[in-house]
This record gives sequence, C-alpha cells and structure tokens, in this order.
Amino acid sequence: MLTEKFMKRLQELWNADSTIPSTLKSINFNANVGYGYQGEENPATVLVIKEGTAIQAKMYEGEELDWDIRCKQENWIYYMKNGLGLTALASAYSMGWMKFLKGDYFAMIKNPSMIGPFIKSFELMSQVYKEQQ
Repeated sequence: MLTEKFMKRLQELWNADSTIPSTLKSINFNANVGYGYQGEENPATVLVIKEGTAIQAKMYEGEELDWDIRCKQENWIYYMKNGLGLTALASAYSMGWMKFLKGDYFAMIKNPSMIGPFIKSFELMSQVYKEQQ
C-alpha cells in the first residue's frame, strides 16, 4: 500500500470516476495531496490534481504539498478494508487516527464539493487495495 503501483491505479480510477474530477473541476480544485504514515518525516506518495483531474501519481519527491494526510499503517489498512464514510472520518480525525499535517479539514467537511470526492477517493483506494492483495 502507498506504493507507486497503488497510486497509479488510484489515478486511473480517479480519472475514470463519474463524479470526482467533474465535482472538483467545478471548484477549480488544484492540489498536491500527500499520503503517508504517522511519525515519518515525509509522506510516502503524492497525487497531483489539476482542475479535478489526477495528472500525476507517484512516490513523494519533495513536492510542496497542499494536503498531507497521515495514518499509522494499521489504520490505513483498516480504512482500506472497511472503507471510510463521514462518521468514520470524523472519528478518525477526532481520535488522531488520521491526521492532516497540511490542508484545512474543517473547511473540507463543510464543503460538499470537497467532502464528497474525499470520501469517494477512499472508496477507490479501498478498491485498489483489494485488487492488489
């Protein structure tokens, strides 16, 4: 998990999704989103999003991040196996199981054009995880 192969497949599914790119394009969403493990200096991977489309998915190489999402490995695995809905996200954030080292969590959860794609992205990550097991 959180490998280049994982991220490339996530990018394919992201761009093929019927709602994520269009919803994020409608709000001119551009971001470098890092995914990594709590306690490590840098994220493991980065997804580069331009106008809602994932244009690059790769191992982190020092890119400036707009979002940096961290979990312990066991929490990542749990979310990949069980999914992540809005209630689980709220619990993950409040309990510290998911940390946003960069990015505005509270602004995201209040904006349907952001929270919907965020939750959907975890569905896609779960799909990738299950495919690659």
